[in-house]
Amino acid sequence: MVSGQQLADQQIRHAGDALRSLPGVSVSRGGSVAAQTQVRIRGAEGNHTLVLIDGIVANQPGTGEFDFSNLPADQIERIEVIKGAQSSLYGSGAIGGVVNIVTKRGRGPASTTVWAEAGSFKTAESGITVSGGSERAHGLLSYSMRNTNGFNVSIDGNETDASAIRSFIMKGGVSPTENFSVDVVVRNVDKRGDRDGDLFALSGLSRQTDTFSHFASNVWLAGIEARLATFDGRLEHRVRYNYAETILEDTDVGDFGTFFARNDNVRRNAAYLATLDLGTPSLAGILRHSLTGLVEQENETFNQITGDNLTRERSRLAFAGEYRADLFERLTVTANLRRDDNESFADFSTWRTAASLRLMDRTSPWGLRPHASYGTAVKLPTMVEQFGQFAGFVPNPNLRAEESTGWDAGLELSLAHGAVVVDATYFSANLENEIVSRFLPFFQSTVENLLGESTREGVELSARWRPYAWLSLGAAYTWLDSRDDAGLPEIRRARDSGRLDATMAFAGGRGTLTLAAAYNGATPDLAFGLPTFETVRVKLGDYWLATIAARYMLQPGVELFGRVENVFDADYQEVYGFETAGVAAYAGLKLTFGGDAGIGSQK
Repeated sequence: MVSGQQLADQQIRHAGDALRSLPGVSVSRGGSVAAQTQVRIRGAEGNHTLVLIDGIVANQPGTGEFDFSNLPADQIERIEVIKGAQSSLYGSGAIGGVVNIVTKRGRGPASTTVWAEAGSFKTAESGITVSGGSERAHGLLSYSMRNTNGFNVSIDGNETDASAIRSFIMKGGVSPTENFSVDVVVRNVDKRGDRDGDLFALSGLSRQTDTFSHFASNVWLAGIEARLATFDGRLEHRVRYNYAETILEDTDVGDFGTFFARNDNVRRNAAYLATLDLGTPSLAGILRHSLTGLVEQENETFNQITGDNLTRERSRLAFAGEYRADLFERLTVTANLRRDDNESFADFSTWRTAASLRLMDRTSPWGLRPHASYGTAVKLPTMVEQFGQFAGFVPNPNLRAEESTGWDAGLELSLAHGAVVVDATYFSANLENEIVSRFLPFFQSTVENLLGESTREGVELSARWRPYAWLSLGAAYTWLDSRDDAGLPEIRRARDSGRLDATMAFAGGRGTLTLAAAYNGATPDLAFGLPTFETVRVKLGDYWLATIAARYMLQPGVELFGRVENVFDADYQEVYGFETAGVAAYAGLKLTFGGDAGIGSQK
């Protein structure tokens, strides 16, 4: 998990950068800070990561992915990553895992926070948040914007690639009684940016070159949920309705003309969730268990506006259940089963079981906790893969769903009443019917299912040590082996990656200083060559990214902050052909009026 406190200490500005610190997670961005940012978990593909924002599925139906550059970090309360096959809980798309993002709420004394920063590449970013409320009623309004001239993402030329992003969120809720509540959230992100185009020489490999191409996206997420507790709170009912809309536009300016593409994606989801506490007084302290049931109806639409302008639609009805038991406050066991009745594909049943055993008593200064899980997952073909109409792309409406089975097992060790926590986990998964791109003559491409089995396995190590109240040290390492059906390493996933960080508080907690260094090992990728337009495997070099961030409270409600990114000016690529930013520095000021103006306060 990444907490809001960690985001503030490290001054992370986008959710994708926050996930770089976690074991088992790979992040790749194709160019500027506003470019498509993919997150892969445990060697799975980007569209195998399911993203929830305040309980709303944010992956767009067209590509099945969520662009993490669309999510500014200043509005986030915490990020939870649930790894492994999770379709038995969340349905299609949760093959690698789930990223659950919870944004800040408006409870607490009324307050207003404004902040602004400026820095390298003529970057200016600012935001305002107004919030307040009690257990009976609460609300929050937040708006932020970022403008930057950017840097040149192509190897040659000197044209900078500018971008602008605007983010708005409104959250509120009422609880007329202790047993009943209604919560509402509306979120909008509007993003626009420049990009470069592909340069193909008569021989050699493609790369980015300066063009006047540009892109835009507009994302709406909205949801309402009502909760009712009955039978003295032992039976809880939740009814929710979620709406997600993504509009993507791209203008490609090249030597052969200008091409405009737009597609609209909409997802509507309605669900009823009930949780029954099965506990009995006679078994208090021995057994606590519960049963949860879910009925969910989902509808997705996709329209390639600049193609045939026809709206494609698909829907599904799902039933799921979970049993959870805690024995002697030591052993926790969960079992999930889900059935998806798909209108356009074969129906699927997925399942998962997990167990965690705490070997030592809670009062012990040290403890061991073995944990393991085993489950299945599925990913339906995306609508772009089935129906997309772009220059040179041939869709394939006959694709089969991808299916995966995976397991993991690990051991967590804690010492000195939790001052030291170390975890080691091994994971393994297979993938059948993997959907990959295939390139055709005359500069065309399509997608198809692989006939064989792809595999993923690896080891995740993490450690956290707090030797003093004012100092926190962390480390993480991942070894990953992700291969396609021919035994070739999957692209954009490093075999070795890791991170070291230290956060120090000073001046009685009025300030913090964070030092972090992330390592990404050599990474395979694909390039294209002429005259045959064949794909060529290339290797991107390894690199270290170091960051220094500090903040200091001059007085209650007045905070200065600054950071330096890519401290050692590493020259690296995350996606072949796209250059990245060099050393960059930023500084800003935050003012808080009312509420808790103390350092590190979260709303």
